[in-house]
Amino acid sequence: MGWVLGWMAACGLPTGEEEPAACEALLPGDLVITEYLNDPAGADTGKEYVELHNPTGETVDLLGVTLFTARDEAAQERVYTFTTGLPVDAGTYVVLGDVREGALPEHVDQTYGDALGALGNSAGLLGLRCGTRVLDTVVLEAPAKSGLARTRDGLSRWCDAPGSPGAANAPCPVLTDGGVTCLPPGADSPREVQPPRPGELIITEVMANPHGDDTVGEWIEVRATVPVDLNGLTVGTDTSGTRLESERCLSLAAGESALFARRREPEVNGGLPEPLATFSADLRNAGGVVAIRAGSVLIDSALYGPAQDGVATQVSADAKGNAWCAATEAYGDKGNLGTPGRANRVCTGTDAGTARTGCIDRTTGQSRAPRVPTVGSLVLTEFMADPAAVPDAQGEWVELLALREVDLNGVTLANEAGSSALESPLCLSMKAGSFAVLARVEDASLNGGLPSVLGTFAFGLGNGAGAHVLKLSAQGTVLDSVAFTDAAKPGVSSQLDARVRDATGNDAAGAFCSTPPGLTYGAGDRGTPGRENRTCAP
Repeated sequence: MGWVLGWMAACGLPTGEEEPAACEALLPGDLVITEYLNDPAGADTGKEYVELHNPTGETVDLLGVTLFTARDEAAQERVYTFTTGLPVDAGTYVVLGDVREGALPEHVDQTYGDALGALGNSAGLLGLRCGTRVLDTVVLEAPAKSGLARTRDGLSRWCDAPGSPGAANAPCPVLTDGGVTCLPPGADSPREVQPPRPGELIITEVMANPHGDDTVGEWIEVRATVPVDLNGLTVGTDTSGTRLESERCLSLAAGESALFARRREPEVNGGLPEPLATFSADLRNAGGVVAIRAGSVLIDSALYGPAQDGVATQVSADAKGNAWCAATEAYGDKGNLGTPGRANRVCTGTDAGTARTGCIDRTTGQSRAPRVPTVGSLVLTEFMADPAAVPDAQGEWVELLALREVDLNGVTLANEAGSSALESPLCLSMKAGSFAVLARVEDASLNGGLPSVLGTFAFGLGNGAGAHVLKLSAQGTVLDSVAFTDAAKPGVSSQLDARVRDATGNDAAGAFCSTPPGLTYGAGDRGTPGRENRTCAP
């Protein structure tokens, strides 16, 4: 958000005055941009629109709120400020359009006229603020073709869609360029493909330098962590890949592995078991990146070093994507070492530098060292010990605040009943000032409608009165802990006072309180998971 405030200062706009009384109660996340049409079919003027959503449990009035846009850092902002009240009921939407003359179209609730000019078709920023407090921002992107809107789903993904101004958006598909149906075995009609999300399909073994001809003997092994279809995925390297096309469903069950090879014929590929599909990208012997993508979404990637002749590199059987080592078992008929389609071995410390720790950066697709949190960089800010909308084992959750940019890989969450280490082949990244939700269950249809869950834990949170503790630690060091003795209120989270934002202040008596009425999420429980808390009453 710093560059937003930088624009304001450069343009002579106030950056230090208090928020107007009309909207001063609004916090980031209380009002969000969920859809925009920046490239209508034909002329843009008069057809563009922006949709706002109120995700809170109480009515929000737009009086005093400013909708702003800017082309780039050096450009003058254009703004539209609501000078009259426009209530947005809890959970509903309002659509603002650039209608310049005549009656408003049925889908537009209010016009901002020519105040914003034309929205950028492929660049720029669109945002909301109250005074100097930024409530939400969106980087404008070009749709695949004119006439399509850009829509945001409940997981904060953006995608092209026909548009649904004033109504909830459909979930964004992981695949954005076709290939979304497949024919299950024995079925007469196709069904929708169930593509993996990041972390649901993991690369477990790579053969980059087989004996003989690399172009026929290279292979990649993957394992599914949940039931998924592989149709439409792109398999290859960081620079090239092969899209997996098939009318039949290329399905894997949870825990099942699959093999991708350069050639199918065992007499050519070195005696491999039957591969699920083939790919054409060359795997570099000097080392490189193997990547799997669904459209533009990186599902998993693996960084490997210089490949030994005839030796595959594999994930340790007891690790979750962090420890790699050289294969030692033979396969096929050419003296190669690897376990294609079989269980990997457990890597040990004697593997001479082939074992490594790291995670895959979600933005670059490259492996890097995790940004390890230090004492004071993470703060426990909210927890739900006794959800009412769903069972405890599905709906319990904990919220964290990051005070600097960190990764949660390797961080342990614990209480008096148990502990869980957060592990993922992907970097579990948090930006400075952001919140993360850790939950018992990731699926929003089961966990009470939580926003995006960054990690899961396996132990239960105590409901009754007594000595309870929540503790975060990394590499044997306690990062933050909170102790409490009160019994949980059914369906109500305990939240840290919004005025407290550090790992020392949250230890004070009275720092936590029950979430006030009207602040609900998902299926109706009270709480602000992933959003700013409220001030506790004196």
